[in-house]
Formats: sequence, structure tokens, C-alpha cells
Amino acid sequence: MGTKVISDTAMFYGDKINSGQYDNGAWMDVLQIPWLTKLEQAQNFDIIIRTLWIDSSGWSKAIKTQWSHIKLLGLVDHPLSAHISKLTAEKQFAYIDDLQYLDGIMTLTEEEREWYQIAAPSKPVMKVGLPFPFESYETKYGELRKSDKDLIGLGVGASDNDRNFISNILAFQKLQLKNPGLKGVFLSIPSQLIPYCAYWADRVDNLYIHQRVEMAEYYEMLTRCKFVINLTDRNTPGRLQGEAAFFGVPVIGSNRLELQEELFPSLSVKPYELEKVVGLGQRLLDKPKIGQEMSEAAFKGLKEYSYENSKTKYENILARVKGE
Repeated sequence: MGTKVISDTAMFYGDKINSGQYDNGAWMDVLQIPWLTKLEQAQNFDIIIRTLWIDSSGWSKAIKTQWSHIKLLGLVDHPLSAHISKLTAEKQFAYIDDLQYLDGIMTLTEEEREWYQIAAPSKPVMKVGLPFPFESYETKYGELRKSDKDLIGLGVGASDNDRNFISNILAFQKLQLKNPGLKGVFLSIPSQLIPYCAYWADRVDNLYIHQRVEMAEYYEMLTRCKFVINLTDRNTPGRLQGEAAFFGVPVIGSNRLELQEELFPSLSVKPYELEKVVGLGQRLLDKPKIGQEMSEAAFKGLKEYSYENSKTKYENILARVKGE
């Protein structure tokens, strides 16, 4: 992708070997840096981007006290509402205490930026968002945009999310009253959620399940959606919103997801604001051109998270950390 190699930098802990998927591991592609598997490897680098997994408290202190020359940047990985707010007092204290050994913090959302800036007031904290791999996705999946639209997506499954699938289902059922034969699908469901989804699929007409296998298969299903209803009640960047914007699929979604507000502001709702959801859904069914126009605008907005822009954001916080 023409990205300059930053050979003095590495990532440590929490990211699987990156295969170009849309997650924090994407920073290895953005910066062309290695992923470390052992703490001792950190001493060979000047800059370490450390994923702030909840169960890794104490590792920032371990790095800085052993190798004080290292500039240590924390990369937020867990939604505040789904993880940090649910920890015990002891784990919360340990997590926040370990933040003080960082030289700077990169967050995924503006809300997280505010929280971490108060939690670590003496550190530079910047929102960097989730990098989106436009070039590789265009090559791998660009043709999928031509898919026929015959489904309504009902959220995306993940084992640790406050999914609020019930609100997605209720809105879908209301839309079916005026639109007989409307088909819905639970998108990218992991095996542990199959019993939940199967229970509802057995009781709602034309409701199906797409079990998660691999990304290409999930994207094939996503691009078949006229639109997606995604009412999860938690603060995250909104990975689905970015993916849907790339593929030209509108999302009626929770205003707790930052990319929903950025990419699909006129389709942004409160997580339980179901009358509004139904009204927006019917409008998209009646006037699909409106959804197409919204998706085109969302695609342009998503470019803020291109690898090149992400690299610039990283360089900006690194300059602050170095006092430049």
C-alpha cells in the first residue's frame, strides 16, 4: 500500500496475527510493524503500541520500569459500557493505575477520549478510530456491491456485546405487518448465540440465521441487505456501520455507536426508540433511492478512516508524546 515502514515500532499483546480484517490489528498494516508475543521483545524497540486488554493490567508498568527509553502508547480495545464499567473495584483500580505508566493513549471514539483523558489527566489522549482497509477490501470484496437486495439485517452477533436483538426483532415484526413476506437475517452469529437466535427464528416468519464462518461469507450476506437494523446499547465505534457504508447498505442504528452518528446521522436513533425505527425502515422500503444516497454519503465519510489518514493520526499523537 506504499506505507513507509516504521522499524522502531511494534505492537504488544492482545491482537491476533492480522489478516486484513477490520479490527485493532489493522494498525500493523497501517504502520507496517511487527506483533510481539513476549514481553522481553519490547526492549528492542523505541515505541510500543500496547493494546489495553482488561486482563493485562500491570504490563505498562512492567515495560516502563524495565526499559524507560520506550515510548508506550496505549490502544483502547474494550467498550467502556460492556467491560470497564462492569469490573470489580479492585480491577478498575488496577486498570486505571496501569494507565499512568503510558506516554499517550489512542482511543476508538470521542466518548472514550473524554473518559481516558480524565482517567489519565497528565497524558495526551487522542481519538484515532478504527482504520478501514479500503484498498484491500476493494480488491477482495468490491464486486459484492452488485448483489441483489432481498433481506433486512438484524444486528451482528458477538459473544460479549449487549446486543439488544429483541428491539431489532420487534421493529422487524412491525415492518412485516405492512410488508408481508419481508425476510430478515441475524448477521454473523457465533456458535454460542445460535440457541438464542434459533429460538426467535422458529417463532418469527421469514427470519433466518447466518452463522459466522469467515469474513467473505459474512460480507456476501451483508450486501444482500436492503438495510440493517442495529440497536445495540453500548458505546463502540460501530464496526458494522463502517462495513455497511463500504458496501452501500444503509443502517438504522443506535446513537451509542459513533460511526452511526458520523456515517448515517439521519438514520441514528436511541436504542429503544422503536416507533422511529419502524418509520425509518418503511421509508427506506418505499424509497430505496434515499437509502442509496445516504450510503453514498456514508462511503465518502468512511474515508476519514483510510490507512493514510490513520497513519497521520498516529503521527500526530506520537509528536505530542515526544513533545514536538
